[in-house]
Amino acid sequence: MSTGLKRYLADGKAKLRLDPASKRQTLYELYTHLEDRVEELEEAGISEEEATRMAMQSFGPLKPVAEELNEVHNSSNWTQSIIAALPHFLFSLLFALHQWSNIVWLTSILLCTIGVAIYGWYHNKPIWFFTWLGYALLPLLVFGFFLLQHALSLKTLSASWWVWLLLVVYSPVFLWLFIQIVVQTLRRDWLLGSLMALPILPIVGWFMTAQWKDNLLGEDKDTIRNLAPWIALSFLTLAGIVVLFNRLRRRRLKAGALLVSGFAMVILIARSSSGNFGLAETVIMASLILFLLLGPALLEHRLADHDAKSADSLLEQNLHNWARRS
Repeated sequence: MSTGLKRYLADGKAKLRLDPASKRQTLYELYTHLEDRVEELEEAGISEEEATRMAMQSFGPLKPVAEELNEVHNSSNWTQSIIAALPHFLFSLLFALHQWSNIVWLTSILLCTIGVAIYGWYHNKPIWFFTWLGYALLPLLVFGFFLLQHALSLKTLSASWWVWLLLVVYSPVFLWLFIQIVVQTLRRDWLLGSLMALPILPIVGWFMTAQWKDNLLGEDKDTIRNLAPWIALSFLTLAGIVVLFNRLRRRRLKAGALLVSGFAMVILIARSSSGNFGLAETVIMASLILFLLLGPALLEHRLADHDAKSADSLLEQNLHNWARRS
């Protein structure tokens, strides 16, 4: 494969935001089409370099083709969209039915979420899977947070050494797993990274308002009980946003839907908090919304620059492997 053709295909690979199987199939079809065209031109007496240039020129720029393919492959049907929104709906029910402290309900939902996320991870990572993945990571994050909090609450080292030891062992494992998942997600599409992070918005917002540690785990649950309908509504709103996100085709509209979800969380929390959600909390939430939307986009750009250095050789190796499989 010529250098020009490798770069042309690598550029197309970078612009495709598809699941692994669809991306492999698309690149292989493009590769075989160009190779056949180059061979036809070479048989007509044209040099390999010139034949490659003419084949790429006849095919045209890959950006509009990639954008069209992205729109076709990254929109979901109604069934897939509802499956993607289901974890938000389940957590909405948890608060609507006042079962947030019921260990059986909570454990059942979390185990279901983790199970579906594992299934999606090993079955080509469909778009609906990323919502479940976001909820599956939350228990791991919360466990680390409570370990740290418990270690700090113990006054003496003799009483807390085993908690610190567990935290030292747990933290690198969790960070490694988290980084691996985030990197693989962003290499596919930064919008999916933002979609995966959506559950953070209501959890952080309601935590600041309701002081969950005292009211959720303590005996006096009046604050949470009064806010439960609003909390349920916030998760139900996210479910609707996820359905809209999956049904839309254009990336700008998808990004707009995620931005709307952030504003909706701020409005719901401020409306229900009776003055307890002030300017500082609003600034924190606004900063979090921007981080969850712009952070994945910036990280994806840096990953793309890093991957471009070795894209040519990896692409050629992959194409040969795909050709043997076919």
